[in-house]
Amino acid sequence: MRVLFSMVVDAAPVFTYRGYHLAKSILEHCGGDETAICVFVTPGVSEATRAVFSALGCKVAEVSPFGDGKYCNKLAQLSRLALEEFDLAVLLDTDMVLIEDIRPYLRTDALQAKTVDLPNPSLEALKEVGRLAGLASLPRVTSTDSGEGETFSGNCNGGFYAIPRHLFPVIASEWPKWAAWLFEHIDPLRREGKEMHVDQVSMWLTTQMNNLPFAPAPSNVNYYIHFKGSHSLRRPHAPICILHYHDKLNVLGLIDSSFVEEKDELEAVEKANRQIGRNFDSVIFWDFRYARWPERGSGIGSRGEPLVYKRELLEREGIERAESVLDVGCGDLEVLKPLHLRGYVGLDRSTEALARASRMRPDWNFRLMTSGEAEVDPADFVLCLEVLIHQPTAGDYHRLIDFLCRKTKGKLIVSGYDSVAGAGNNHMLFYYEPLQATLERTGRFCSIERMGSHTSVAIYRCLVHAD
Repeated sequence: MRVLFSMVVDAAPVFTYRGYHLAKSILEHCGGDETAICVFVTPGVSEATRAVFSALGCKVAEVSPFGDGKYCNKLAQLSRLALEEFDLAVLLDTDMVLIEDIRPYLRTDALQAKTVDLPNPSLEALKEVGRLAGLASLPRVTSTDSGEGETFSGNCNGGFYAIPRHLFPVIASEWPKWAAWLFEHIDPLRREGKEMHVDQVSMWLTTQMNNLPFAPAPSNVNYYIHFKGSHSLRRPHAPICILHYHDKLNVLGLIDSSFVEEKDELEAVEKANRQIGRNFDSVIFWDFRYARWPERGSGIGSRGEPLVYKRELLEREGIERAESVLDVGCGDLEVLKPLHLRGYVGLDRSTEALARASRMRPDWNFRLMTSGEAEVDPADFVLCLEVLIHQPTAGDYHRLIDFLCRKTKGKLIVSGYDSVAGAGNNHMLFYYEPLQATLERTGRFCSIERMGSHTSVAIYRCLVHAD
């Protein structure tokens, strides 16, 4: 059976971050076939984001936003998916992650989806929608997954749909039609503030108006964790396969377990977070972080006391007297923004960070750094603070050191770890060897001095020639 997995990625960095980890989880647990993952992007998605998924081997194609351009974009993928070869298409929201193989749960004789978590919208709203649509009779009433309230059979959470090939043509034709109709008859949903559920209610209409075979999926393949509830539709004694975490990502890009209590639920979240940690990607993470958590931005090393400490240190080192300054990994510029610098060039691999920095100091020069390189001239004063500790491979670490050496004409201020204890168990921190040993091996500097530290990071002054 050829199972195709599909998702829609919108322009905001959070969609890239979530979609990347969803794709990696599919590859890990469902056969490792990159060509079985289709990633559909909306027009505003950057070439860099598209390249992320292409590098994974996924099929990437652009689709136009559907309807409101917000909550129904998953419908835009249908016409493109129809051109693919598959026995079963699994449509997933990006705010999900697999931790087990879901293929044993799939079937080809019916549409599969999980009944809604909560009665969204209400039975009364669904009755009115059905009446306006000309639905001859209403399906049976059933319990929601959380056990809080009731809904009609077939009203399902839109995060997971498994569509057999023989049902795909009618769904690809009828689902967009009923979504467009519902936008024109939105009052029953609007009165309850449920306009965001147009996609799932229009799928409910599609299944009812066309009498499509429907098989309720168990909670195991669409397991909500964004609020506390009973998961009454879970298949007992079977593992949780897909976590649907909604907006519950914390400042480290990990899934928040605040609303899970049972031992196996906690274990499922821990397993998902280990996967996310293993698949850490610096660019994807920092774009997500700067967009979603701007108050945390570059991290604790660029806030509070460490910020003041580093700013004063750089002032003492004469950064404002330098003829040229190269800031490698400039981040959100919180440390340097009030200083008077000449010939400043800031480099970063995050477009979100560069956008924020450019708004703070439009008079300075900022450039995107790709793959550890950038076309910039060497500078008198080079700084690279809390960047080496985020390099996910030894190759990345050593390439960055080499870049710093080649771009330093006079003085380099650089920070990193003296020992493995600095990195701890944080998935976004990395240690390869003592930073001083790496710097000494380059043979570039006549003087290397440990001049300070903050948190667990050591700061070194490196001189190309004697003052």
